[in-house]
Amino acid sequence: MIKVDFKKDILPHIVAIAIFLVLTLILFKPIFFESKSLTQGDILQWEGGAKEILDYRAETSEEGLWTNSMFSGMPAYMVSVKWGNELIKTMHAVISFGLPHPVRIIFVSMISFYIMLLCFKVKPYLAIIGAVTFALSSYNIIGITAGHNARISAVSLMPLVMGGIHLCFTRNKWLGFSLTALALAMQMRVNHLQITYYLAFIVAIYGLLQLIHAIKQGELKPFAQRLGLLVLAAVLAVGTFFGEFYATYEYGKYSNRGQSELTQQTDQDLNEDGLSKTYAFQYSNGLADPFTLFIPNALGGNDQLGTDSKSADVLRKAGANEAQVRQTLPQLRTYWGKESPTTYYAGAIMVFLCVVGMFFVERRYVIWLVAVSILGILMSYGRNLPSLNYLLFDYFPGYNKFRSVSFTIMMPIFGIIFLGMLGLEKVIDQKLNKAQQKKLWIALGATGGLALILAIIPGVLGFGSPFDGQLPVEYANALKEDRKDLFRSDAFRAFVFIALFAGTYFLYSIKKLGKPMAFGLMILLGILDVSLVAGRFIGEANFAKSPRAQFFTETNADRYIKQNESLGDRVLNLTSSFYSAQSAYHHHTINGYHGARLRRYQELIDKNIFPEMQELTERIKNGDSNLRGFEVLNMLNTRYLIINPNSDQGALTNNSANGAAWFVDNLIKVNSPDEAFNGIGNIETKTQAIVNASEFNLKIDDPSSEGQINLIDYHPGYWKYNSQNSGDGFAVFSEIYYPKGFKVTIDGQPVEMLRANYVLRALEIPAGNHEIVFEFKPTIYSTGKIVMRIFSILVVLMFLGTVYWSLKVENITKNI
Repeated sequence: MIKVDFKKDILPHIVAIAIFLVLTLILFKPIFFESKSLTQGDILQWEGGAKEILDYRAETSEEGLWTNSMFSGMPAYMVSVKWGNELIKTMHAVISFGLPHPVRIIFVSMISFYIMLLCFKVKPYLAIIGAVTFALSSYNIIGITAGHNARISAVSLMPLVMGGIHLCFTRNKWLGFSLTALALAMQMRVNHLQITYYLAFIVAIYGLLQLIHAIKQGELKPFAQRLGLLVLAAVLAVGTFFGEFYATYEYGKYSNRGQSELTQQTDQDLNEDGLSKTYAFQYSNGLADPFTLFIPNALGGNDQLGTDSKSADVLRKAGANEAQVRQTLPQLRTYWGKESPTTYYAGAIMVFLCVVGMFFVERRYVIWLVAVSILGILMSYGRNLPSLNYLLFDYFPGYNKFRSVSFTIMMPIFGIIFLGMLGLEKVIDQKLNKAQQKKLWIALGATGGLALILAIIPGVLGFGSPFDGQLPVEYANALKEDRKDLFRSDAFRAFVFIALFAGTYFLYSIKKLGKPMAFGLMILLGILDVSLVAGRFIGEANFAKSPRAQFFTETNADRYIKQNESLGDRVLNLTSSFYSAQSAYHHHTINGYHGARLRRYQELIDKNIFPEMQELTERIKNGDSNLRGFEVLNMLNTRYLIINPNSDQGALTNNSANGAAWFVDNLIKVNSPDEAFNGIGNIETKTQAIVNASEFNLKIDDPSSEGQINLIDYHPGYWKYNSQNSGDGFAVFSEIYYPKGFKVTIDGQPVEMLRANYVLRALEIPAGNHEIVFEFKPTIYSTGKIVMRIFSILVVLMFLGTVYWSLKVENITKNI
């Protein structure tokens, strides 16, 4: 073990970690000091859908692999299932210093970016600036407050993967190899494959440029050797995620992100092998939106105008009192772009340093990071740049499985900050000649100068929005002036931060400031630049004492249903959005909140459930509580309808619901999914069933409906029924059919599970008394769990081993 210089090798990292911890504590102060929680809309929705599975896990220490909480049933591994990579989760917790979720995501972002910069030989104290800027970018903060924990967590680990790759290629190949494997394993474990996909673009461009460099230097053999190590690292990382990945891949083929089995759709978007272009590119950036990377309110943002705004003055002149002014201002749209309001800020200082980096950083890294940034911006345009993005959508494998392409804006945020820090590292202690000083002035003029010009003469931009046409002329003109003020303020703000940072560097370069003072000021300016913008998107209003308790408060309707429901009953809340999991917290529902629903069920929603809900609502409004004739809702056993959650009863009982299972006496055989789908709305589901005879070999032609079948036991992934029927019968179950993973028995003997009415399970049941059991036990879970555990152990042991070896042979701080 070699000697370690504490001041040089240890202290800078202690300071960095201390700064990261303090900033995390300040940002999430209500969590640490006021016992509050961050209110995250998407996480609350997830908790509603996951409640049944989480409760089952807590009660039994077992995993329920199917949940009936949402959409009449779906595989639970799309919601919450523990696989075999808990050791990777533990390593993630270690680098998080035990901070709670989701607070730790921001802290891990800082640690991750910091380590990557060290791997690229950026000085530790300077690396603090880049780490904080990346972690506190508004992209991350907006994502966290929305509840997109998996996405931001995946983003937070991207730099760590990149750092490991670079370390393997340039210095310590074994430490780089193991760091890459561990970082990628952690990144994949959080399960946001869309971000992993974008990471692949970043890595691919880097790899291509490294290959070109190796060819030029005649170092193709060592390049190939290290590339082989990194491929092995990727294989090991994928092994820690194998079961979850394959289960997701398998499910994707049957979800709304897979290809429809229908052929008669007039909208061809619905038949594509993946999401439709309309859906995938719904959230696209406008052509000017990326300008917010430099000036946060360049397009007005989503700010609420103050009572001192020009719009407020116009309202007062029109006779509005102060209460009316405050009520009207939030309705005025400050955003004047073409899409949804977005403010994804990379930092004015970082944009300045990025331009510096273009002049001073090694050419291959400039090309790499500029290419990544430009590509990310172009991809974020989505439908607004169809020539590129429709090409990617149609021909890049897997690209058509993702939506919200505006997420690619994280690529330029990554590239700008990274190149900026490499640029700062190059110039910080370099004595610049006149030519180099000129380049520095050009960078300052191109960023700080531009910001100052825009602050002085912003009027050239117009500030008009299509929304303005809905307003009286004087209101629209006042709103334009307010947008101009927002723009001018943030443009001047950008100039001030750039000028202060450049001034600090200048004073340091001429020895007027010592290194501790100069570096301290640079760190402070970097923190203030991004944190003040981040503060616009997170504040006291984002925290509450118990958001879960508030969101899932049990209503009178919930209590009534719980007191009266039977096994297999489902609920439909007519007072909230169909795509909400709020009621799923308490009941089994036919609706829910999830981005990947079974495609057949989604088709049923669009063609049958929505129209029936509309007619049902009208009927209830007219005082008619007879629910016969709503064949699809009834075959899903929609027993309770929440119509007034806080009234004495709050829910309407549907006595026409078909029940958990029933025998039919009329089998309608069809020969295609189209015929099955089209026939659903034309049958009495209590007595008739549609079966695609081209899929299943039916043995019963004239089934007997004399008998009954009852659900007597249920837990997630398990259903037990008792049946009594005088003749051979055909039973339909109000449970969703899924072609993978089910084991079905009658009196302990395996039988084939059939599909009826396009989406439901069915069985042919011989005469007599029988015990029928459905179990969802997909092989991929049992096998995948073992594989993932083995690979997780390998990855962690290799990482710990290479860290020990690096410490023993050479100071690890020199290795990175």
